[in-house]
Amino acid sequence: MVAVARKFVGKSQVVDGMLGLSTNETRPVRFHARVTENVFALRLALQTLGELVWSDSRSLDDDAYSLALERVLDPVITVHPDRVFFEAFSQEQSAYGIVIADRSIFEPAGEVRHGTTNIDFTEMLHDALGKMRSTRETWFRVGPQGFGVETVTTAQSEALHYEEKVDLPDSWVRGFLQLQSAMAMPGTRFGVRPVDMKTLSRFVVEHKAYTSPRSIRWEFDPGEDVRAVIEPWDEVVTMKGASHNYSEHKTTRIWGRKRLRLLEPLLGYATNVEVYLKGRALPSFYAVEMPGVTFVLGLSGWSNQGWTESASFDLLTADGVERAWVDRGLAHLREVVHCDEHALADAIDCDVPTAAQVLTELCRLGRAIYDVRARDFRHRELFAEPIDPADFYPPDPRKEASAQLVAAGKVRIENEEIRRKQKVSQPTRRGDPPKVTMFENRVIQGDVDGYSTHIVIQDTGRIIFGRCTCPFFDENLMNKGPCEHMLAQYSVASTQVGRT
Repeated sequence: MVAVARKFVGKSQVVDGMLGLSTNETRPVRFHARVTENVFALRLALQTLGELVWSDSRSLDDDAYSLALERVLDPVITVHPDRVFFEAFSQEQSAYGIVIADRSIFEPAGEVRHGTTNIDFTEMLHDALGKMRSTRETWFRVGPQGFGVETVTTAQSEALHYEEKVDLPDSWVRGFLQLQSAMAMPGTRFGVRPVDMKTLSRFVVEHKAYTSPRSIRWEFDPGEDVRAVIEPWDEVVTMKGASHNYSEHKTTRIWGRKRLRLLEPLLGYATNVEVYLKGRALPSFYAVEMPGVTFVLGLSGWSNQGWTESASFDLLTADGVERAWVDRGLAHLREVVHCDEHALADAIDCDVPTAAQVLTELCRLGRAIYDVRARDFRHRELFAEPIDPADFYPPDPRKEASAQLVAAGKVRIENEEIRRKQKVSQPTRRGDPPKVTMFENRVIQGDVDGYSTHIVIQDTGRIIFGRCTCPFFDENLMNKGPCEHMLAQYSVASTQVGRT
């Protein structure tokens, strides 16, 4: 556990249309601005984030639930030149939410200091957000002084200044790494109508399943709209107009579907919903687009799986990148705010796999975040001071076991081929042309300690597919990341082409 002292000035409140967010006084971010449009969308998105923060899909008794509430960590807010965004986890850390507000809906007053800070997001603030109206002037204030004396609304003055010390669970920090790694995984992306997503969510909430499977089976057939089949009833919800590029039948199952209810308050005002499926029982993401505001919900493979409890998606990318590359990458990301692996490789003069390792390491250090919609990375300082990774990331047993397999010479590469693939991605903004991307993947098959192993490595150096005959894979597939045999094969294959 890492103790983090936080100092707030005042409490976060909404008073007479003034939204004040008390922030960590040790962080320099400052953003005072009037919300000039889309006030209602911003209010809904922030209230939904509040619902996510306090939600817990586990079955807890009263004492356990009270203890869980005491461990709530304040969301993180970041001010960038083009957006303001909030991030938070649910109680059990199986759900992640981010509110992205375009800077165009704000009219800043005074100096703006870009950066990241923790905010005091209380139940009182959640309730007070309901007072925001488009018919009254609303200000958005983020800064060390929060609301100051303006937050005093009763005869009994509340404390204007207080300090608190919280224990920051190591798992919470590791959760951000696993989240970024999961977001960066390739998968299936398609847009759906908000009304169809509402139909899907309503059926799940209103019907209780007493038999298995309790999943949503997403089906893709050439030339047909995407279908969501709700099991065990086999209730079909056709996503009208939802296109895909599959040339043969494909099915992807996801679990933990009741968490989709968090999106329901937004769907009646949304213009579009983008769905991102990473694979069977793997994480999924849902971007609800409203005018000027987007809410992204990220769900782990199933309700009882937190982002940090067992998943090891960070193992999909090689580690051990030199500190000099990380420093150069951080300097460039600070300057441009966001970029992908290819742009970073050009900027700092390295190969793409090294750039991917740099960006993964920056996420690991809390200094970057992956944008699942734009498919690039953004600068975001999670901590006021740089952290020591050893404090947060214990040695991984699978990685250690894979190193022993390599050292013992138990890895044999039997076949390797290069597969080139063209992928057409739908635009993130209406009117933009589809994005065509060429991928060059290495497909490697072999034997590791008597187990038949098969991995696919993207040109970024990430493992994007894997299969093994070992018991770990047989039980978990890729739901918990790669097994030790895949990692050993990956290590040997990377070394053969000069990668580390």
